[in-house]
Amino acid sequence: AAYSTGDDVFVFYRMTRRCTPQRKYLAVLDPRQGSYRPRNGISDGWLPAKVVDVEAARVKVEYSWRHFATCRGHFAEQDSGWAEWYPLGDVRAAPPGEAGKLAPRGLEPELILITFRWGGNNEVIAPDQWGDTGSSVSDLFVDSFVERAVMPMLGNNYEVWTVYVEDHTDMLKVANAANLIFGPYHPARRGRHVGAMYHLYPTSFEENCVPSKETGSDGGAALVDQKSFFKMQQAVERAGVPTRFPHPSGFYELLSSKRWTYMMSLTPHLRVPPTVSMPRMQIEQSCSEAAKQAIIALNRVKQQQAKLRNEPPPQEGVTKGVAKLGFSWEALDVKFWEGQDGEKGLTKALHNLTQNIEISDELTGQPQDLEAIIVQEYCKHDLEARLYVVDGKVETTIYTKFCKIKDNLEFGDFHELFDQEEAANQWCGGDLSALQDGERQCQEIAEHWMVWVQAQICAVPPAIRFDFFVGRGEKPGEAVVWTLEICELGFSMLGEKELPNKVFAAMFRSCMGTSAAALAASASDAAPLPSPPKTAGSAAKAVTNGAAKGGSSANMAAVAAAADAAEGGENGDAGGVPSILHVTVPPGQNVTKDQHQCSGKYTVMPGAIANDAPVWINDRGDRFMYHGNDDNWYVGDEEEQNLNFDCDQGYIRHDSCGRVMPHLLAGDWERGEEWLPDAGVGVSTDGSAPPASARRSPPPGSKGKGKVSGKSKNNNNKGGFGKGSP
Repeated sequence: AAYSTGDDVFVFYRMTRRCTPQRKYLAVLDPRQGSYRPRNGISDGWLPAKVVDVEAARVKVEYSWRHFATCRGHFAEQDSGWAEWYPLGDVRAAPPGEAGKLAPRGLEPELILITFRWGGNNEVIAPDQWGDTGSSVSDLFVDSFVERAVMPMLGNNYEVWTVYVEDHTDMLKVANAANLIFGPYHPARRGRHVGAMYHLYPTSFEENCVPSKETGSDGGAALVDQKSFFKMQQAVERAGVPTRFPHPSGFYELLSSKRWTYMMSLTPHLRVPPTVSMPRMQIEQSCSEAAKQAIIALNRVKQQQAKLRNEPPPQEGVTKGVAKLGFSWEALDVKFWEGQDGEKGLTKALHNLTQNIEISDELTGQPQDLEAIIVQEYCKHDLEARLYVVDGKVETTIYTKFCKIKDNLEFGDFHELFDQEEAANQWCGGDLSALQDGERQCQEIAEHWMVWVQAQICAVPPAIRFDFFVGRGEKPGEAVVWTLEICELGFSMLGEKELPNKVFAAMFRSCMGTSAAALAASASDAAPLPSPPKTAGSAAKAVTNGAAKGGSSANMAAVAAAADAAEGGENGDAGGVPSILHVTVPPGQNVTKDQHQCSGKYTVMPGAIANDAPVWINDRGDRFMYHGNDDNWYVGDEEEQNLNFDCDQGYIRHDSCGRVMPHLLAGDWERGEEWLPDAGVGVSTDGSAPPASARRSPPPGSKGKGKVSGKSKNNNNKGGFGKGSP
């Protein structure tokens, strides 16, 4: 064997996948960095270990690094004897003189991300509408990005550092010493590419106040003081660490504060509704007088908009509108108002947003420190069109509607539709032409906005979302459109299945500071990580790709084919690699639930290669079609993904007949654990069987391991590091 008991090695550790995942142990540089806030350390990366057992395709190790801590400051027990298995793809021999060290020389990653995450006692709970990637402040979102975009392109040639934030004091500590903490000689700066990601919600409300605690179902998790947040982000940027999520500090502050709404209200082609900023000092003097002055200003803006558009002067004044707060999330802190003169309704809205409001049948104060309240005319509309722009291109449109105004004058009864014709029938009186005209206008306005965005940051952001009000015009087939919102990267994708992979791919390219084409072209230029040694009992072909250096030409060709297929759309089939596969495992007497759940649509993962073959992921993100290290196609789950697909197991399988694509194979697929042939199992590109002439038959014989559940079969350790674990 290539490794022996007692060898010093490094293993690729992932906080949410290794040891006791629910504990989320960081490897901290020093015990004090796990005790004192803000706690920080490596959450994904190479950690020193010592081999305690060896098998053909994996080794069992004990960690040599002694300092592991959670976001709560709980430590793993040292010398507990905790050990676990690692596949050879996640094991490296210790470079000379580096055994036992954290961040060793010779294992410098291609990419290092410094993530700022919520570390409070209340865990983030994302609403279901965020989909299976979670909200942008959740660990699930970070893991989804890493697993769908970073690992397929870099394998384990990356590293993630996490800084846990509980309140403003943590952020101010970083802000006041960012150049000392994350200066050029910090281990997190040794990567070829380094970037910071901020998974927090900046808000104007006092920490731990009732309005924040009553937000959502997680007690206001990840809501942090906006002034301290941006001071921290700006300081990290000045220290030389660029922001890679969501946006550079100045632009992020502009979007999240919503100041752009009144700043751009008099730019005709951007179609912002009449909007004004009412200074807080005037509201504190008199809510009614402030309401009166706001409506006067709104009417003046409305008249000027008409003049700038060469339209007739408006016949009516503003009688409906909304008052809203900046640095607000999840459509909260928006109050509807109306009336013949509007003053009475707006007076109440201003009072609710600045003085007190009823929450859970209690009159509650509003401890927020905004200098102004945004007041905007309410524009008549049929629906909202949400345009998702990725790398400067509109990738998809989702149609939404708040169908009622609640008794507390907030908007509720939210619905979403993904089909244009269905949206037209349900919300536009069946006038499909009007909705199509509206969407055309939305795309034109979005192009104008993208130029404005580029003027703010001198770059095209990886992704951004523009929300528009769309209403039917005076004539059939015509629409009236207004810009409603500009949503920062990290927006809700509303469960859309294909969008997350596109957004994550664009985020990854931004992290690498280059386009997809340039990334592939430069794949052979950088030095590779040390390769795992070969063993007699294993092919040891871990996931690799064009950005994980040192790959074979065959592997690079497979990467290119998979990437091309991913760009090919629903029926793309570039280089013989289909972009879409459909798997069918019908229910039956001997078919387990886990096997049946292999059914569904699978999309090729851009850049993901397992054993020199492409990988497809299903729409739920929990099943993978991959090529095993025994020349079989398998459908597996996260267990196989965590093994970098360097394995020979799954729920169903078929001999690849010399790497023939899965949809062109003849003969029955087999179901584990006994690998019984099942004529009902099928794989195709469109749900139908390919012609018999295109099929290839497997040779006799079988091998590999079957499974009937998603539970790991490769880790016999059931505990944790020691009694520090639950």
